[in-house]
Amino acid sequence: MAPSKPKISYDDEADVLYVSLGIDEPSYCEPLSSFLLLELGMFTNQPTGFRVIQPRKRNIKEIVVTVRKRITKDLQQREKIVRKTLDQVEKTKELEKVGQSNS
Repeated sequence: MAPSKPKISYDDEADVLYVSLGIDEPSYCEPLSSFLLLELGMFTNQPTGFRVIQPRKRNIKEIVVTVRKRITKDLQQREKIVRKTLDQVEKTKELEKVGQSNS
């Protein structure tokens, strides 16, 4: 899933603003509010974009703050999980056994 260019498009008929973060992954939507949908990758569960319903009626700056907070929260949680897992791996002796069996 190679990154591509981020894209912003607007569907005038549906009155929906689409923002793609340039991550080429099939996604699903998680509602953050009645008018804001966060797109998450089906494989990575990481943000791939968002949609704003009736954007002309919304404060785009507030929407950006909301999305940024959510993405930052997700990244912080993922970082904690990765750190904890790496600490567990570092403490385990199983990897040392695997390395010795290949010698």
